[in-house]
Amino acid sequence: MLNLSSRLNSLFLTRNLRPRRLEQLFSSATDGTAETGAESPTDSESILNSVRDINKVKNYMACSSMISLAKINTEDTQIKVLKEDQRFKRLLKLLESDVRTCNPLAIISCLKAFKILKVDDESLAVKNLENAFLWLSRTCQIKDLVMGFSFSLSRQETNSQKIMFREICTALERRWVEIKDGRLFVLLFSHSDKLSPELLAKLEDRLQDCVEDMTAADLVNILVTFGRNGRRSMPVLRSLGFHIAKNRSFLDIKQVADVLFAFNKLSFKEQDTLERICSSLEAMIDTNDNQAVVRSILTSLGQLKFSSPTVLDMICDWYNMRLVSDKPVQLKDISILILTLANLNYKPYDKDEFFKRAIDKVKKEEMLALPRGDQLWVEFVWSLVVLDRATPDLLASVLEPAFSSKILDSDENKVSSIKLLNINGAAQNLHKDYTGPKISFDSDSKLTELSPPVSGTKQKLKKFVMDTLSTLFPPPRFVNEDVKTGMGTSIDAEVVVDANVKPLQVEQFSTKVGSSKQSKQLPVGAHKIAIFITPFQDCLIGGGETGNTNLMVRLAQAQGYTTLVIDHGTIDSSMKVVSRVQKLDVLIKQAVGKKS
Repeated sequence: MLNLSSRLNSLFLTRNLRPRRLEQLFSSATDGTAETGAESPTDSESILNSVRDINKVKNYMACSSMISLAKINTEDTQIKVLKEDQRFKRLLKLLESDVRTCNPLAIISCLKAFKILKVDDESLAVKNLENAFLWLSRTCQIKDLVMGFSFSLSRQETNSQKIMFREICTALERRWVEIKDGRLFVLLFSHSDKLSPELLAKLEDRLQDCVEDMTAADLVNILVTFGRNGRRSMPVLRSLGFHIAKNRSFLDIKQVADVLFAFNKLSFKEQDTLERICSSLEAMIDTNDNQAVVRSILTSLGQLKFSSPTVLDMICDWYNMRLVSDKPVQLKDISILILTLANLNYKPYDKDEFFKRAIDKVKKEEMLALPRGDQLWVEFVWSLVVLDRATPDLLASVLEPAFSSKILDSDENKVSSIKLLNINGAAQNLHKDYTGPKISFDSDSKLTELSPPVSGTKQKLKKFVMDTLSTLFPPPRFVNEDVKTGMGTSIDAEVVVDANVKPLQVEQFSTKVGSSKQSKQLPVGAHKIAIFITPFQDCLIGGGETGNTNLMVRLAQAQGYTTLVIDHGTIDSSMKVVSRVQKLDVLIKQAVGKKS
């Protein structure tokens, strides 16, 4: 491939063109009326007549005329007639000459016009405009260069078009330090897959240099672009998060929802930033009338596992007011609200009337009519179980054989099957007044083995904890791992201690689901301890149990276990082995002490 400079010189200099002064390269005249002050012609005849005398038509006027023709000649028959007109051919001929005095954006618009008017991509006029833009790309405004990049993205069919795109990218790599407009960052990062890793790294550095001078709206748009592309550069995200939180008073509720959406997509879980951004919602929720925005906020908070009690209370009140005043409330809005509260393990006080209205609003028949309706109904009832709001009728609606067998027999509904077993365990152990149908394990012993899959992060934390625990409770005689409960849960470690918190052999006191063998009764003062290990992803931001963890703990306690939850921050990996063992010993004694 010829060098860009020599290729352009060859095109222009062979036509005896005089060199242009630098200021001429920045000419902004894009249409024939810019200098004459005359009104633009609005029909093809007028436009073509205005350029009849080819010697008096300036290049920028020809460019503008071509753009105008493309706007009013969009039908195939119109284009065919136009291309046979001698005046149009003379206009094309004029655009084969030096057009470097045209504005770069006018050149782009003219190339778009050629596409509409079906001018051959290999024609001399098209190639001349392409080369003119590349010539100007050295010195034009950076925004014009970025617009050229955007234009060339979907225009890479011919060899010259591919060359044009590569040369524009090369120009960007040379001039990236000039970029400071937030909108340009959005456009470039939106197409990060088309840019080299080296340029992207430079753009991220440049973004951090400019972030303080950008508007809140631009910061939000850049963050959302990162979220959609899954671009997770933590230094950039921290910088964006800090400045968005700093300028949160300039955001509206839609922008706040977009910020939370992006944080959720990128798993950005910095507590201080989230708290500051969520605090801005407190003044917006009451006056908002957009259910989709509230739904987006709830979804993001739930998936981020970030509980903001004030915001959640206000959203509950917001929905309650709509229900009381008979304003439209969609089924999915109520179900998402209930699911979010359950995931965050947030049980609002003084909301009995709201929960009654919300639950009455959700009908099983309507839910089942939706796509994945049976799974959605299981999630809804499961959420109410977590929130201690499930009634016997709701429990029976998912545990009846006709419904439960359809969920359990499907290989695609493993998550729903696990939640259904959670509900069944709650019906047996937490709802003593429940007398409805329950799931029997006699016919399918595989159900006892169902439990949530273990992530790589949890496996790593579990190995670390078990290595520490083995000093106090040597396996396998004194500890059972991965104890299946038959309730869709799994106890990570089961140990037994006597009244003096000394380890006892665990096997004789362990109960296996579905087994006819009775476990030995615990000695007086002894405790059977269920240890649950929860990595960072399974905890609320800022600490605390998720609804899923809390339900596992309650179910274990209902079966007579003393429970101990060990999360990612309980035992520091930097501690020496002796210190870790000592701390775990203290935690076990504290758990037993609380029990007694």
